[in-house]
Amino acid sequence: MGNSRTADKFVVRMPDGVRSRVEAAAGLDHTSMNTFVVQAIEEKLARAKRQELLLDALEQAVERVRGTPA
Repeated sequence: MGNSRTADKFVVRMPDGVRSRVEAAAGLDHTSMNTFVVQAIEEKLARAKRQELLLDALEQAVERVRGTPA
């Protein structure tokens, strides 16, 4: 992430109760709320990328079975 003074900053508005849940979860992980939120965002982005790759592979497999060029 780099230096916190030069890192990008983004204000997040959380629904009621979410901040306390994030704070509790971060505490259980022995990490800061910021680190917890950044990790959650990175995991979500990675999951979306894996899903995209899997769907592309599935589409190619279906096209091969049907004999249609990919």
